[in-house]
Amino acid sequence: MTVITAPSHADAQAKFADYRRYANPEGALALMSGWTGVDFSRLDPNQIVQHVESEAGRTALENVTRADPQRAWTVSEVASHVAIGGIGPVVVGSPDHVADELESWIDETGIDGFNLAFAVRPETFSDVVDLVVPVLQKRGRYKRDYLQGTLREKLFGQGQARLGPEHPAARYRWRAQEKLQA
Repeated sequence: MTVITAPSHADAQAKFADYRRYANPEGALALMSGWTGVDFSRLDPNQIVQHVESEAGRTALENVTRADPQRAWTVSEVASHVAIGGIGPVVVGSPDHVADELESWIDETGIDGFNLAFAVRPETFSDVVDLVVPVLQKRGRYKRDYLQGTLREKLFGQGQARLGPEHPAARYRWRAQEKLQA
């Protein structure tokens, strides 16, 4: 998912329109061609994209068209969609609107996180952190504090800061005493 947000809905829409000015439809179609195995440069921009032979191509096109399955997508519409945010959904709006959309996805599907793509780096991510996260925190939907410890300690319990000796990677652990004796 790509999130484009600003303090107001109008500002977010203006930002999205500005990003679109810099998007390259030819580059987007090259990207889509790589994902699907279909040479989109050979297709008429007004041609409806309906069927792709490969499993990868079918999946990539389904990701683009899933938001509106009744819609017949033209090559140029696919290019426009893919140019900002790739094949995932794009949410544009005020922090409250974006938070509403994220909560809707969580409540309706049961997902527990998002893979966010960027339109402009680092601005896209900074906007989410600075504008949307505080709204989600106020609503009790995003944590305010983190537990102490490493990720491994959080996953496997305190005292597990290192891989256990039974783990295959433990065979490659550097041992200071062995190096000193050598």
